[in-house]
Amino acid sequence: ANAAQYGRGAADDAETLAARTVTLPDGEVIHRWHQPPRSQEDLLKFVAMEEEMPGDAHGAMAAGITGLQIVARKMDAKFGTAYTPRIDAYAEWYARNDLHGAFAMTDAKGDRSKPPSGQADPDLWVRVVERRADGIVIRGAKTSVTSAALANELLVLPTHGMGPADADWSVACAVPANAPGVVMISNYAGAPWGERFRFDKPVNHSTFHHDATVIFNDVFVPNERVFMDGEFDHTRELLGYFTTLHRTGVLVREPRDTKKLIGAAQLMARYNGLENVGAIRSTIAEMIETAQLLDALRYTALNRVQIIEGLCVPDAVACNLAGLTITGRRDAFLTFLCELCGGPVLTAPSGLDLENPETAALVRKYYVGKDGVGADERLRLVKYIYDLCASDASGWTRASGVTAAGSPGARRVAVGRGFDLEGCVKAVLADLA
Repeated sequence: ANAAQYGRGAADDAETLAARTVTLPDGEVIHRWHQPPRSQEDLLKFVAMEEEMPGDAHGAMAAGITGLQIVARKMDAKFGTAYTPRIDAYAEWYARNDLHGAFAMTDAKGDRSKPPSGQADPDLWVRVVERRADGIVIRGAKTSVTSAALANELLVLPTHGMGPADADWSVACAVPANAPGVVMISNYAGAPWGERFRFDKPVNHSTFHHDATVIFNDVFVPNERVFMDGEFDHTRELLGYFTTLHRTGVLVREPRDTKKLIGAAQLMARYNGLENVGAIRSTIAEMIETAQLLDALRYTALNRVQIIEGLCVPDAVACNLAGLTITGRRDAFLTFLCELCGGPVLTAPSGLDLENPETAALVRKYYVGKDGVGADERLRLVKYIYDLCASDASGWTRASGVTAAGSPGARRVAVGRGFDLEGCVKAVLADLA
């Protein structure tokens, strides 16, 4: 499969290919992104692959398809619909053709205090405007669609739990990215700087973040690509499965990135001769506590799993707690790194100044660290911290950490769902009796 060569690593490395691919019963090889986890072993392999290669866009599409496969079976059992063969056939076609999809979920929304049916303009949430014998017609816009202009397919899902009055907005379907009526207003956060600026942007010199607002101007969707149409009472459930599955990326990304912040802090303190200062050691100890907590939540999420409709879902509480844990502490860690660097985090000379014969010796004279730490290695770390804390790309990453796969508020709701609050009250009343 072409997808077997996604990401880092040599394409002819047998071990790498085995980790990233799945062999179907007929012998065809597909990428693991396209294989819904049917067991804990599948889920662990999927997460291990996420650790080794980039792929948030792929992960979102996989979470969306898997979530639909679970909910389709429940809707069919309840309503006698035929969504299961549709989404299963679509998932197989998508996998065998090794396609790239973009997940279209977040509606424009308008007045957030009102449901879709209460908006002055009903098109602010994607809705069904016509039902035909052979399909439906949808209208509206989805925002924050990652890599939309690079996609073969758009997977449209409701972004909110709907009520009885919102049946027309309770729609899930797949749309070719070049379907008639699809309009994309593209946006990007930063362009790749290239190898010449690797010294100054060691993290983001090759980074390119792309997203789009996707407008559906009366787009026809044939029946075989419609996976929900009016089943409002299953929208919240679908949203829950998607976010839990998508947040497996948090289990990979946040422990890894937090440990990099710890490493940068320890190394900068060492370079500056301050690694034995009590206040610095105390703050690094707090960072280590967070990293250990994230590791524990990851273990819980991947070991306290549920098999639902034949598909493996990680523990929702642990997935959401992992995101909440780092979202509330990341800013403090970044502030600490800037404090360790001081002003040079923004004002230090460029790597190009180290190549300029007129300035190189001066920079190397005045930007040294403690004895034995030269200016080159200290400035390289300063630029690394700048790229984590203060560059344009780091700003995008920070905001993405807050909003991607659901806001902190949505995560708190997910954590609290099913918690026995009244049991806590009864325990206190028993003590007071």
